[in-house]
Amino acid sequence: MPRCITASLINANLKARIPWFLKILAKVALSRLPIRDKQWQKLNLFRAGTMDSPEFAFSIFKNHYEESGLTTLKDCAVLELGPGNGLLTALYARSFGATRTWLIDAGQLASIDVCLFVEGERVLSTLNLPVPHVGRASSMEIALEQLNAIYLTRGLASLQTVPDETIDFMFSNAVLEHVRLSEFAKTVGEMRRVLKPNGVATHQIDFRDHLQNGLNNLRFNERIWESEFMASSGFYTNRLNWPAMEKLFRDADLSVELRSVKTWPKGLPTRQRGMARPFRNMPANELMVMDAKVVLRPRS
Repeated sequence: MPRCITASLINANLKARIPWFLKILAKVALSRLPIRDKQWQKLNLFRAGTMDSPEFAFSIFKNHYEESGLTTLKDCAVLELGPGNGLLTALYARSFGATRTWLIDAGQLASIDVCLFVEGERVLSTLNLPVPHVGRASSMEIALEQLNAIYLTRGLASLQTVPDETIDFMFSNAVLEHVRLSEFAKTVGEMRRVLKPNGVATHQIDFRDHLQNGLNNLRFNERIWESEFMASSGFYTNRLNWPAMEKLFRDADLSVELRSVKTWPKGLPTRQRGMARPFRNMPANELMVMDAKVVLRPRS
């Protein structure tokens, strides 16, 4: 098992024992220290996912590709929203035939160690898939150039630079829940704008609180939760439930196909009477989705 995955599992076990409110206090305090995002990731704190594991990144890419219903990526343009700490999608998309890849994130979180591409090419070789042979590049910048891939790190502003109707296949994995509430509708509108008329997007969305895998984030009123103080502390989610998110997709003129959904097996993990408005007064069934995979296409 890769060292980064092992460390993440150890951290996960430790984190599971810490109450959610102590995690908030700790993350707020730690996020104020003068330490860069990449340094936190080396310490396995504030990690931006595990997309720096070649095997895991391939499984995520392949899963989304299969969910898309596409039969080939030959001569296609691919866009990943929120690549996190790895840019391996650029390598895998080229192996599958893509000619252009956009990797868009809200910060410069990805590893620039080109050795990741060496390991990724070993994964492709083991699976008898085409190997792009960029692992010998002297830098990640050169490797991305050889793959005709671009890495942008200004979130919505970066997405707005992608030309109209240029993307054949878009995906994100546990990313959309982190888009700021104030930018979510605009982000979905941009997703619709950049997709080709026959393009497709697949998104896996985690509606849990990212603190203790419950709904403790719903305890806070909007003024506090949406403040810069809270949003910049490493545990922010926009708290949109599935019905609200689905409506925003449809309002952006996207068709919505719910491929899979997981609901809370024992009912809501946080009592509604302990939640802030408007969550306290919502029908409980509107909060029951904890994870969903959705396929979006532009409406004709």
